[in-house]
Amino acid sequence: MKFQSQKVAWLFFATSLVLLALQLVYGFIMGFAHMGYDGLHEWIPFNTARAVHTNLLVVWILSGFMGAAYYIIPEETDRELIAPKLAYVQWAALVIVGVIAIVGFHFNWWEG
Repeated sequence: MKFQSQKVAWLFFATSLVLLALQLVYGFIMGFAHMGYDGLHEWIPFNTARAVHTNLLVVWILSGFMGAAYYIIPEETDRELIAPKLAYVQWAALVIVGVIAIVGFHFNWWEG
């Protein structure tokens, strides 16, 4: 890495990988439920798994784009980010909102 402020990109990339792994887990849960092996239905109904699976898709892609932006922008401008602490705040907000959304899906807060 050429710039110190590019380190924030790795947080976003690591978050993307964790979210991708979670998306795969929910995909397997839905796949097994579709085949009739729905042992987790009491805890994770199919509609909840589908909502979480789709939400994780959107969030891991956005996290990857944000990480790419934080990695590429210092390279292209040939200078450090002005406020890398704001990037950490953005990452924390993304994680907090994502966790609240997943918990909300599991408690059916999204059904109105």
